[in-house]
Amino acid sequence: MLAFEPVTYFHEEQRFRESWLWLAIAVPVGIAVWVLLATPEAPRSASIAVVLVAVAVCALIALAHLETTVTADAVVVRFHGLWPTRRITLDDIAEYVPMRYTMWDSGGWGIHFGLAGLTYNVSGNDGVRFRLTRGNHVLVGTHHPAELAAAIATAMGARRTG
Repeated sequence: MLAFEPVTYFHEEQRFRESWLWLAIAVPVGIAVWVLLATPEAPRSASIAVVLVAVAVCALIALAHLETTVTADAVVVRFHGLWPTRRITLDDIAEYVPMRYTMWDSGGWGIHFGLAGLTYNVSGNDGVRFRLTRGNHVLVGTHHPAELAAAIATAMGARRTG
């Protein structure tokens, strides 16, 4: 018996790759460790704690990734390691548009509320902005906004004709 394979119209995985992000972690941690080691009264355990926290944060960022998939019935957004899965059903989408956004629009990288609505992104400044039937907005960052929008159109068209 053959297993049922769900239809996938689009799939993308993105990771935190910006060198400035790693520098933003490494520089303060390096300074903190240097200050703690240079201060004779500071316990060595404080330096070890700073390094362990930094390693944990780096591991979380290295393992976390944004996965966007368009299936026959939804746009599925998973921020592995950081946030629960978000399913935006095709029936809940009132409008969607590819867009280039600024950090002002999105509020920065990660998952948060910005001027563009609830934002999911890890790099770049391209995405697709959704207006849902309830009126709220969601912005999903992608390196391929036109392809994501085309996949949504294809999935919606298949639902109407199927």
